[in-house]
Order: sequence, then C-alpha cells, then structure tokens
Amino acid sequence: MDAVELIHIIGITLVVCISSTAIASALAAPLSLLLGMGDGRQVKALRTVVTALSNIPPVVAGLLVFMLTNSDGPLGWLGIGFSITAMVVAQVMVITPLMASILFPAFLEMRGDFLETCKGIPLRTVKIYTLLFRECKYLCLSAVLIGFGRAMAEVAAVSLAGGDIKGQTRVLTTAIMTTTHQGEFTQAFVMAGILIAIVLFANILASRVKEKG
Repeated sequence: MDAVELIHIIGITLVVCISSTAIASALAAPLSLLLGMGDGRQVKALRTVVTALSNIPPVVAGLLVFMLTNSDGPLGWLGIGFSITAMVVAQVMVITPLMASILFPAFLEMRGDFLETCKGIPLRTVKIYTLLFRECKYLCLSAVLIGFGRAMAEVAAVSLAGGDIKGQTRVLTTAIMTTTHQGEFTQAFVMAGILIAIVLFANILASRVKEKG
C-alpha cells in the first residue's frame, strides 16, 4: 500500500463519517426535542426504544442495509448497494439513537423550570426551542463529537454495507482488518495508529466541551 492509497482510504473514511454524523445530528435534534419535551405513553415508550437502540449492534444495522440495498433487495433498484451511500445510511442508523440518548435526558431534566420561564415571558415555540439548544450547546457539540468518534471506530456496519471494495468503499477500519488477514501487520499498525489518533482527538475534544458546558 502506497501513500496515495492510504490518503485515499483516509479521505473515504472522513467523507463517510462526517456525512453520517451530519445527517444523524439533523435527525437526532428534533427526535431529542420530541423525547425531552413530549408527554404520553407513546413518547415514554419511544424513549425506551431509542435508549435501547443506542446500543444496537452495528452488525445488525449493516445487515439491514445490505438486505435492503443489494440487487435482490427491495431498494436494489436504487443502485446504492456496496456504496458510500449505503455505508452512510448504516452509520446513521447506529449513531442517531446514540446522539439522541445523550441529548433528550438533559432536555427532560430542564424542561420544567425552563418552559415555565419561557411561557411567562412569553415566547413562541420556535424561540423556546432555539433557546433550549443554545442553553445546551456544549452538550449538543459533545454529542456530535461522540457520534463522530463512534462512526470512526465502526467496522461491522460499514463492512457489510460497503463491501470493503478497494478504492471505492474501503475505510480505515476495514483496511486494517484486510491487511491483518493478509499478514501485512506494519501497514495495519500504521492505519490503526491513525485511526486511534482521530478517535482520541474527537473523544478528548468531546470531554473538554462537555466539561466546559
């Protein structure tokens, strides 16, 4: 493996992880509001489901995406099987409930006094939610960074959804697995070091952001 191929693998990894984190953030934000501000049996049940899904085995997400997007699957006509798109979808399935499970307990805890204060001013609903996210901005950023770290460390979901195709869907985690199986341990350790550095940076940054909040 030369430097150009390694850089390409790192690039694909970052594209997949940044894309999936951005999409998951967009989905987790309204979901967290619903779970944190909503009431009723359905919302309570959904909280339990989301919390459980935050620990979903990534291989299950990868298998589901594979079954849906392969040529014989119900979404096979889209032609996204074994593609970066499929990998992003699998990672979104994994990290969206994780991010939501970090955010909604904070919203749930502060909604009483916060909502009473906002309604006493009074403020429109959109303004209330904007202020809520602003109040929890450090926690939100921490959730995003934790989601990104989880996406970077993922192997099972992206392997099943992307197929680990050289030059197309091979990312750092799947490349480490492949080179290890081929006995190329030096290359595997180099990529492992790069992966650990990125994940550690994201998690350290998330911890510091959370402490600041």
